Amino acid sequence: MIPIKNIYYMLCYAWDNILNQGQETLLDVEALENIYNLLSSILIKEANKIIKSGIYKGYVECTESISVVRGRINLNDTLKEQSLIRNKIVCDFHEFSENIILNQILKTTMETLLTCKEVDRKYRDQMRMLLRNFSGVHSVDINNVSWSRINYNRNNKKYRLIINVCELINTGLILKEEKGKYRFVTFIKDKAMAKLYEKFIFNFYKYELKDIKTTSSIIKWRLDEPPSDNFLPNMETDIELEGKDKKLIIDTKYYSNALTKSNFSETKKLISSNLYQIFAYVKNAEYDGEINGMLLYPTVNYDLNQAYKMSGNNIYVKTLNLGEEFDKVRNKLLSIADIVRCG
Repeated sequence: MIPIKNIYYMLCYAWDNILNQGQETLLDVEALENIYNLLSSILIKEANKIIKSGIYKGYVECTESISVVRGRINLNDTLKEQSLIRNKIVCDFHEFSENIILNQILKTTMETLLTCKEVDRKYRDQMRMLLRNFSGVHSVDINNVSWSRINYNRNNKKYRLIINVCELINTGLILKEEKGKYRFVTFIKDKAMAKLYEKFIFNFYKYELKDIKTTSSIIKWRLDEPPSDNFLPNMETDIELEGKDKKLIIDTKYYSNALTKSNFSETKKLISSNLYQIFAYVKNAEYDGEINGMLLYPTVNYDLNQAYKMSGNNIYVKTLNLGEEFDKVRNKLLSIADIVRCG
């Protein structure tokens, strides 16, 4: 299993270094016991900052039966509810309120964590106290939240980190079951972890490499003639490292095993579909210099360091041992970048 301390460092990079790597020593001992305590600790610290600086408010749409016209009259609902008999009228209006989606997500996440036994009691007690500040905020069905559509501006950007924490908790750790009950998994689910792994490596290179360009792109198929349909899949790279005259396309693969057995043999082989994918990226990419590809798998128990020459290009298959001390993880990633340096 990946050490919790390494998860913390991965989050620091994945979330654009909003978390300060140097603050790892300030975390409680309990925060490093399990992933729930780590994320709860970060959530509590950020919630306290938000409360101290002022809970963000925004305009929300309201529909109410009131005695004085406010906003726009909703004639249909007024007639349906027979409000006129009670000397009232239904109006649609906007109200400046703290009952916005950002606060709803935060409140609902804390309420859910209160039912999680994996969260240390001291963190649950702190969240209980924090929730008193959100009495005017409604809970929300997290399953209906469109995380990618949440917008930030200069007034609410202080919520970016805490919403990232809430997203990871709700999409990576919590399974909602029937009758409003929740099941808490012991570690981050693979889908959420794959997203974290990719973003961690991309931002690590973007932050750490000053002499190498770090990007991602959509590669166009090299077709002899334009297609008459739209059936060809997009080739979107995870990471591209570009030196002066060399480029390396890295495809991150968060698999439990980088090797697999075929139906007819006990011998373990590399996953063919992954090799085909990175080979297609390299062969279709347009670049004047030397271009190579790499599959980068995480591991905690064994290492791969393979290199193959395919039609003039190098295809590497490597593992990144996330179970090691983070300094070793960092050095391994930096050594990979040497591939695109001259010499």
